[in-house]
Amino acid sequence: MSETAAVRRAITAMAMDFTLEAWGAEQDAVDAVVEHASSDLRWADEVFSTWREDSWISRLGRGEASIADAPPAVAEVLDLCERFREETGGAFDARTPHGRLDPTGIVKTWAMERARWRLELMGASGWLWGCGGDVTVAGRGPADGRWRVGIADPRARAGAAAAPVRRIELGGAATGRRGVTAVATSGESHRPGHVWDPRTGASARHYAQVSVAGTELIACDAWATAILAGGQRTLRRADAAGLAALALRVVDGTVRATATSAWADRA
Repeated sequence: MSETAAVRRAITAMAMDFTLEAWGAEQDAVDAVVEHASSDLRWADEVFSTWREDSWISRLGRGEASIADAPPAVAEVLDLCERFREETGGAFDARTPHGRLDPTGIVKTWAMERARWRLELMGASGWLWGCGGDVTVAGRGPADGRWRVGIADPRARAGAAAAPVRRIELGGAATGRRGVTAVATSGESHRPGHVWDPRTGASARHYAQVSVAGTELIACDAWATAILAGGQRTLRRADAAGLAALALRVVDGTVRATATSAWADRA
């Protein structure tokens, strides 16, 4: 499977750019899936956006509606948030230090996974579905059936091209085994102050960037945010749970990395 056979499409939704790369699929099939996936992402924004006054999350936050009034997806996402709050020892939290409801830590990847079943309809031999530092793959990758994903340099300016500081292998189609299929990255470089330390209520300053790889994109996203928020104690918790995580600091212009043992096995 050559890289030149890939069909690439982009979707702008939720104020973000989503990308789809499919190998071995007809363009018409990819375009049809992209059209429906775009609608799915726009719907998720209408329900969960904290910037829209008319979203269900905003209405819930103002006490104008109950979870029972909202679409079932709202309860699903809030249940996931509670799951990850418990798993991370409180480092992942769907409420801000001021008590405002804000589940956006996993809404993007939840929306991506919600559209996943549509991607299976393309008939592709392999595909990559990503947004920012969050990527999930399926099928055979372009590198001997595997996928090699780069981890962005936290020193790079937003939108600037830069060589990755690390790479990790995803998938296992070439060897017939089930491999890691997702990686999520959370960082402070381009959006400083958007993740807070639950112990202090202040902006987290432990790491510049955290990546987590696994088989569940949503879980990877939640844990990456949690480690960014909770620092070393949460990274140790991830290591004890057998998670593949890479935490990066920038010290005097140099990137310094701390990885769990599971990450070292995948790099």
